[in-house]
Amino acid sequence: MLLLGVSACDTWDEDINVNPNTPNGLLDDDNDNDVDPSVFLVPMLWSTVDGFDYLAWNVIPAVCEYHGKTKSLSQGNRHKSWHAFDDSGFWVPMYSAIRVVKNLRTVAIKAEDSRYEAIADIWESYTFSMLTNLYGDVPYFDPISDDPPLLSLYDRQSDIYPAILEKLKMAGEELNRTDAPINASSDLIFGGDMLKWKKFSNMLRIRLAMYMSDVATEEAKVILQEILADPEAYPIMQSNDDNATFKNDPIERPSVLFKLSKGKIEEAPFSNVFIERLISLRDPRLPIMAKPVRQVHSNPDTHVLPSNPGAVKYAGQLYGITTDNAHASQWNGGFPFASALGDFFRKEDVTGQPLIESASTPTLIALYAEQEFFLAEAIERGFATGDAQMHYENGIQASFDFYTAEFGSDGYEGAYGSEGVDSFDEYINQTSVSYKGGRDKLTLIAEQKWLASFFLGLEPYFDHRRTMLPELRASSGAENFGPNGSGSKFPSRAAYSDAELANNPANVEKARASGYDVPIKSDESRNEAKMWILQNSDLQMPIFQEPVYSSDYPIIQSIEGSGTDFKQWYDLHWKTMFWWE
Repeated sequence: MLLLGVSACDTWDEDINVNPNTPNGLLDDDNDNDVDPSVFLVPMLWSTVDGFDYLAWNVIPAVCEYHGKTKSLSQGNRHKSWHAFDDSGFWVPMYSAIRVVKNLRTVAIKAEDSRYEAIADIWESYTFSMLTNLYGDVPYFDPISDDPPLLSLYDRQSDIYPAILEKLKMAGEELNRTDAPINASSDLIFGGDMLKWKKFSNMLRIRLAMYMSDVATEEAKVILQEILADPEAYPIMQSNDDNATFKNDPIERPSVLFKLSKGKIEEAPFSNVFIERLISLRDPRLPIMAKPVRQVHSNPDTHVLPSNPGAVKYAGQLYGITTDNAHASQWNGGFPFASALGDFFRKEDVTGQPLIESASTPTLIALYAEQEFFLAEAIERGFATGDAQMHYENGIQASFDFYTAEFGSDGYEGAYGSEGVDSFDEYINQTSVSYKGGRDKLTLIAEQKWLASFFLGLEPYFDHRRTMLPELRASSGAENFGPNGSGSKFPSRAAYSDAELANNPANVEKARASGYDVPIKSDESRNEAKMWILQNSDLQMPIFQEPVYSSDYPIIQSIEGSGTDFKQWYDLHWKTMFWWE
């Protein structure tokens, strides 16, 4: 219909015929050689960050058991449906971001400034890595071409990955250690530091090499070994100073955590799984990442009590409830009895409204701690040589330093009283943490990486889906929802966007039919279908017995007969939710 309309009518506005895959018209003038590339840097960075930030808050933490959401049966931890991935508006913003990348690259080429051109390539690769990791086969070569068609073909993930990795390598090599800084005020990630951009390119190569390591092991080894063998040519992050974080601000680009309403925050307290693991490890990040509960129960026979030994109490909302919203929100008294985001992420006044300083909470893109855990895993699996234990412990220390988590602080004493540990050495020598303490080493690495990766964009989802470690569990009630969601399996991918289904149906259908190990014909087969990097993965989650409403629930004063079997359920099933027990 669109093609017929174009041929039959020449009176429409000009922009109706603009190809959405091409850069905007700002750069069409042949006399724009004097345009400063830095003008396009902030829009490029923000277009990607703003496109994934809400998904990183609203969906990923629930899917990965950081949050225990009680509203909306479609949310990740409810295991009913995964349309929270699909309705998040991710596809269109990411492809719009690619067009903004082209703007920067075009100006950089005209200005003969290879620094900005390399940055454009690195950022384009980062943006496309999220697209292909979330959807699988996506349009790649057409959208990045000089003259993209209106309807892009879908490319295989097995072709996209090598192309991205090669582009990252070339962009990193283009940047020199001695390059002058770019405009610091426009570079809201690294403040103009070219060496940090070079390190970021290699960090992304490490990340993607590990993501594809199960299906392209030899190729991943080559990349990892090349980087580690020549730190002069391929420098990597050395400390938290090299972290890739987008600097939000209160005026133009506020953090999503500042923009969230009080109601949205109350829908998503931390999960009991996340809080209980921090408590069990006597972890110093607990009082920084989480707020204390507002109210505390007193009777363990009728309710779940906080398990931390200190005077200041922390607890999580039960993860994975599949009953309706009203019943889920009543668990254990609801939000006042669970811990929410700590001041590190969102400072609030007494009414729960965010303080203006929370608008500057940075968006996390890539962390030194994440890199160190990747390297520990790579060495442990024989992909590279080195000291896996050193990188593992570096990752833990880096996460502690990132949060300024101290064992002797008032917050730590409030959480653990006299039962805490006294130092980092004592922490890592606990049986549950010690690299030589007898636990499976890949589980150790994945567990600490999971703790360190909260709110790290979409990466916790991508990484857990790859390893299925630590063994996050699904509730027994989730098994009922396989036909219209993932059921008790970890979600394998998001559905292609409605915009693509409407505008590019033939190519979408071709991708669905041939892009995965099984054709995608329904919501159920959508989650069964595995993209290229997941061919060797089993996404089935272990199961715990969900409490039955309302007899297995903690007592609800307004519900007669509630809580009659709570103690029995608690004694039999509470600890089965925790892989470390």
